[in-house]
Amino acid sequence: MRIWGWVLLILGILFLIMFVLAEFGGGHVGFVPFFVSGFLILMGWNLRKSGRGILRSKPAENAGAASPGQSSAPAAEFSTVELPLTPEIVAVIVRQSARAKRLLTYMAGGFCVLFVGLGIVLGATDKTPGEGKIFLAIFGLIGVASGLMIYGIWWLTAMKPVRRDLRGTTYLRTTGPVEVVSLGNGAMLRLADRAFLIDQRYGATELGALGWGRVDYSPHGHVILGAWDKDGRSVYCLPGYNAA
Repeated sequence: MRIWGWVLLILGILFLIMFVLAEFGGGHVGFVPFFVSGFLILMGWNLRKSGRGILRSKPAENAGAASPGQSSAPAAEFSTVELPLTPEIVAVIVRQSARAKRLLTYMAGGFCVLFVGLGIVLGATDKTPGEGKIFLAIFGLIGVASGLMIYGIWWLTAMKPVRRDLRGTTYLRTTGPVEVVSLGNGAMLRLADRAFLIDQRYGATELGALGWGRVDYSPHGHVILGAWDKDGRSVYCLPGYNAA
């Protein structure tokens, strides 16, 4: 995740430089392109900062002793185990990834339409001969590139890993500290020994309120299947998932 953070951070900075140059060149690009650049920079910075587990390595056995002034709760212990992947769980993962695919397709198409529309507006309002077509070409290219970039990142970080999950034989259960970092319309789930992106609409609120608990998820696509608090009460579960 930290690698993708650097990618988004650099892309956001490059877009920002490009739009600043266009503004000084008389393009009058407006607020939206700068907002998009700032969004990419902010998301990249958050990914770079938060893309690691809460505990970098499993503590030694004697780390359970609380130091003076600290609580004796097991806040420094965690475990990650593999569980058998059944056909029922495969079906749950397939349904969830299909929802995500539709939403990302809409988002990528929205970016294309946004920049192409911006290019059309700028081209229609610019009175300098020849510049209208230049604006349309530039912003149309940016729109297509943005859409392809979003879809490509999603393919590499979500769809391809989910296919790898479906070819596997196990999924994971991590017990330990849980933290959710908000990233715009998405979220970063930080567990004890790993961190990965999740869809904010599917369990982020429930997981963010845990602090400590048990989370079941696929190992590569990171589809959250279910979560329980420290007392074993279910706080989130995908339809069709049976933890038993």
